This record gives sequence, structure tokens and C-alpha cells, in this order.
Amino acid sequence: MLSHKHVPMRAIFLIVIFLISVLSISAQHILVPPYLQPGNASTFAKEQKVVIWETDSVPATFTVTFHLKGDAAKIQHAKIQHIPLQLQGKTTRLYRATLPDLRFDTVYTYEVKYRDSVVTRASFSTRTKKQHTRFAVLGDFGAGTTQQGYIAHQLFLQKPQFVLSTGDNVYQDGLASEYRKNLFPFYNADKNDPTKGAMLMNTIPFYMVLGNHDVRSDNLDKYPDGLAYFYYNDLPLNAPLSAFACKVSGSTERVKAFKKNTKPRFPRISNFSFDYGNIHFICLDANDYVNPLEPMMVDWIKRDIKASKAQWKIVTFHQPGFNSSASHYDAQIQRLLSPLFESLEVDLVLTGHVHNYQRSLPLKFIPERNETGDQYAISPEGRVNGVFTLDTTFDGITDTTPEGIIYIVTGAGGNALYDMKISEKPEKWQHEPKENWVPFTKKLISHIHSFTFIETNGKTLDLQQIDLYGNVIDRIRVTK
Repeated sequence: MLSHKHVPMRAIFLIVIFLISVLSISAQHILVPPYLQPGNASTFAKEQKVVIWETDSVPATFTVTFHLKGDAAKIQHAKIQHIPLQLQGKTTRLYRATLPDLRFDTVYTYEVKYRDSVVTRASFSTRTKKQHTRFAVLGDFGAGTTQQGYIAHQLFLQKPQFVLSTGDNVYQDGLASEYRKNLFPFYNADKNDPTKGAMLMNTIPFYMVLGNHDVRSDNLDKYPDGLAYFYYNDLPLNAPLSAFACKVSGSTERVKAFKKNTKPRFPRISNFSFDYGNIHFICLDANDYVNPLEPMMVDWIKRDIKASKAQWKIVTFHQPGFNSSASHYDAQIQRLLSPLFESLEVDLVLTGHVHNYQRSLPLKFIPERNETGDQYAISPEGRVNGVFTLDTTFDGITDTTPEGIIYIVTGAGGNALYDMKISEKPEKWQHEPKENWVPFTKKLISHIHSFTFIETNGKTLDLQQIDLYGNVIDRIRVTK
């Protein structure tokens, strides 16, 4: 064996560099595999997608290419941006690649490569302008439960064009570590498994709405990897910046780093709207720091919905105003928006927060005002009394033209269920007084996990509630 005295210093130096290189390559680890996001594309003026993935702290050279499916001769290269995240004493790297100027109603293939190794190769469809739309809705789902795995697989079998969440995307606190543990392994799985999850997020975008658990970690000193919604989502930036948006606190250094790493998404993506097929969606933050009647936001909602030529108009937020469970019953402040939604001819309001499924009769609601008549009356608990008008003839089978808005609670996506004993028992849904509750709930299923699947075809909208085993537990048709 040669003594180190006989090895030239230059050779030793090269060996050390080689070993460092080998160690760096072997240390490269994908923490979150590539997945799709909608990006800043709301109207039909442009279309794009954003591919996001996360690795460990080791710098790496990735390439992202995309092309029309079946036409690999015209490959385009995506621009990649990445930021180091220093959270909980660890450093990771979050990558974003924007796929711009896409055609509508088109299938693309994209590929993420690390050096010469393929990390992900998948195909996706861009937004459609046609009159036929298929999408799934679920809330309160990123809990890391077995039921969530079943739901993810059933979602996959329905072949939705996209998924719309009603909030509480991860539990308990909206942390980056919770996304990596409780959400991505189920919806961005490496294979389809009937009990563990499905390959969804790499081929279809998830439009996520803020829930209360998503913003519980707004103190970055207590939760260094908090408010991860703004790291892992890339959504339209078309709403105004509300004065009542989520605030972030903590040390100056942590807050500064967070705002830098989430710009321009924080807090802009708290509210947004988008077009898909013949539906216009408006997605709102309904957390307790929000004033639902903030003039600037009300004006935006009016302008946004009136500008749409879509046949169907759907509003989504987390906390329901109309809920017949005991759980969260007092959280009714979103009822104040009912007259606005009625004036704008909104068809459906989709919510979560309550961990079960509820469907209302088509209803109209006039909130009660105070004694002077200049403000709506809200109790200290958050209750909003008023006058209900119910369309009791609508059944979604023989009578399919509702008079009023149908309110859906779809919060049975994965976390523990609420009020299981009242499932399908109308006598247990009652509340007092009649100014606050009338029999507006037509269906309440709380004993089994489920998600909502909606399909539009021209002037027809079909809504199904599907449980974790694939059974249809509710179904209605709406026509115009």
C-alpha cells in the first residue's frame, strides 16, 4: 500500500472533490414529488400551469420540458425558480417551473429531470372552454387518515378535470411538515392504491381554499414552518388585497423571510376566481378575521361575477352560514352574503368546516337588521337571524329548476366525522328559534366519509355525493 507521502497533493485534492461530489449526489432527496398547480390564470385570456416540487438542502440542476402530447419534436423548456426554505432548523429547496402560453382544450406532457434521471413524466389537460366540466370537491381532508386514502382512490376513479377544496387542507396547523406527511403522500402518491391514495396531483390541479386550520400557524416563532398554504399553492392573483387578510407574526427575521419566499402569493391567493368550462368559480377566505361585507371585496365580487358569461356560477369558502349540525352551528356570519349571491344569480355555494355532508333546499335569506336598520344584527355568538324562503318542491329528480341557492357542506374528506348520530335523522337537525333555523336542510349524512362530484353539460348540472367505497349516497340534477 502506498503511503500518503507518495500521493501528489493535486491528486488528493481531486479525490476529495470527487468524494464531495459523490456524497452530494447521493444526498439529493425529493421530499415532495412534482405536482401541478393552476398558476396565475383566471379568465380565458391565457392558460398556464406551474409545476412545484421540494428537495432536501443539496443544490441540484433540474430541467423541466413540456410539449403537446404525441409531438415530442416541439419540446419547450420551462423557466425554473427555486428558494431555500429554512424551517424548523432544516433547509429544503422549493422549486417552481412555469409552463406558459398553453393552448386550451389540449393535452400536454411534461418531464422533470435531475441531470439525466427522470424524476416525473406525466400528462395533463389544460382548461376547457367547452360546455362540459367534471370536478371533485372535498374539505377537511389532509389529516393523514386511512379514510383519506380511500377517498383519494375514489377521486381518481371519477377522473375529474380538477379538484376544488373547501378548506382545512392539512391538520392540525397548516404546517409544511403536515403537507409532506398528511397530504402529498395521499394525493400525490407514487402509485394508485385502493386503500392508500392515488396519483392525482401530478396530472390535475388542486384549487385550495383557506380554512381555519390553514391559518392557525400564523405565529412563525411558535410555528416556524407555518402558513404553508402560501408555499405549496400557486393560484390566480386576480382579487384585490383585502384589509382583513391573514396576518403573520413572529420575529422580524422570520416574517421577512416568509414574505420574501411567498411573494406575490401571500396573502393575495386568499381570494381568487377562475373560469373552467361553462362555470365561473369565486373562492373566498371566510376566516374569523374577515369582514364579509368589506366594501372593496363586495365590489370585487359584484364586478367579477357580473363580468362572467358562464352558464353556472359557484361560490366556495370554508365556514358555512347554513348548517344543521350542532358542531359550528353558531358560525353564521357568512349568511350576510346571501342577498348579494342571490342578486348575482349564484347557483351553488360549496363549504366545509363541518365534518359531514349536508345539502340544503334551494333557499333565499334576508338577514335581520338592528333597531335602527342601518346594520345587520349579529349575536355575540355569531348567529344571524332572518327570513327564509324555501323551495320545497325542488327534488332534483322531477323538479330540477331551483328557486334560490343550494348550499352544500362537504367536509367529510378525511378527518374525524362530526355528529355521526344525527345522520339521515331530520328530527335531530332542529335548532331554535325559527328566525335562526327552519327545515332548510334536505340531506345530512354524517356517518361516513365522502366527497362531492359535479358534472355540467350545457344547461344541466349533476351533483353526486360519493362515499369512500364508491357508493353514491346523494344525487340531484339542476337545470336551467
